[in-house]
Amino acid sequence: MKEENVRQVLQIVNGKLPEDKIIVLKNKLEAVSDDKVDAIMCASLYNPTHILLFSVFLGGFGVDRFMIGDTGFGIAKLLFGWVTCGIWPIIDIFISYKKAKEKNFNTVMSIL
Repeated sequence: MKEENVRQVLQIVNGKLPEDKIIVLKNKLEAVSDDKVDAIMCASLYNPTHILLFSVFLGGFGVDRFMIGDTGFGIAKLLFGWVTCGIWPIIDIFISYKKAKEKNFNTVMSIL
């Protein structure tokens, strides 16, 4: 892939992927053809900041887990989150933010 396209893709996914995986993505992008740029730009990626906000305000109802596609955990959190006296939703604030970034990375890598 051209250097210009690599920079463009990295700018689009900036902040939506784990920081330690950016180097892996850059190396992979340099090895693929230019036609993958459009597919990456059209991919629906989660905004980790939105996931974090939903986790803080509606995390007790499992909304953050539903948003990132963890339906099973979302249902369990909705039904049993109160049993943990609010500890599970608090811990899940950090987990769901990282999970959104990991799912974004997996989505981009599956396109490549």
